[in-house]
Amino acid sequence: MNDEEEVFFPNGRGRTLKGVFHHPASGKSLSAAILCHGMESNKESDKIVALSRALAEKGILALRFDFSYARESSGKFEDITYSGEVEDLRAAYDFVLRLPVEKIGILGSSMGGTVALLFAAQEKRIAALAAIAAPLHPDRITETLLSKEEVERWRREGFLFYHGRRINISLLKDLENIDVPKAVKQISCPVLIVHGDQDETVAVAEAQELYAHIEAPKRLAILRGADHRLTRPAHLQRALDESRDWLVHHLR
Repeated sequence: MNDEEEVFFPNGRGRTLKGVFHHPASGKSLSAAILCHGMESNKESDKIVALSRALAEKGILALRFDFSYARESSGKFEDITYSGEVEDLRAAYDFVLRLPVEKIGILGSSMGGTVALLFAAQEKRIAALAAIAAPLHPDRITETLLSKEEVERWRREGFLFYHGRRINISLLKDLENIDVPKAVKQISCPVLIVHGDQDETVAVAEAQELYAHIEAPKRLAILRGADHRLTRPAHLQRALDESRDWLVHHLR
């Protein structure tokens, strides 16, 4: 069997999602992990690819996939929402459930981390979760990344351009209707939170608040000097090692 296998599966909105399975050398595994990329990333992220391979080396089947707006999955970036990504993760989870695995864990980075948290709040069968640089208050995008004028124009015109890419009003409406702090209280699986204390996009205070809200077994790993994208190789490696070890410990 090829170590890496391209796969396709549908989401609940009629889109086709593309993913890549990383198979353990044995070809069989009783555990699997699903990896979720960030808002402006995709399944080819260095972080996601490296962690998928590291998990497979430890005997865990790993699935990395593109959300419905990203890279090789169908859909448009302008339609991005947190709720839509939770639906995409549900599709990935159901796809993995068709396999003879006994435990499934999830890792998410940035927006994908918040999506993983929201999904785990709904799905009690998740065995473990790791969230890297995940926003607890994604709605604060309107305070930290946009001016009041930009938000008003977004409401008035029904879309805005963020980093040169169109985003429809559906994201703003979605942000106004999700409550991540309330949702994470419903998580029952062990949760690892990894966050840089120099994160310029999602303040480290959100990670500390997230840790306080979670009532399940948990661990908080603060990376000293690390930014949101884990630009320095040492910070990236620490995040990968922490996440791999957490998932391996709880999925084996």
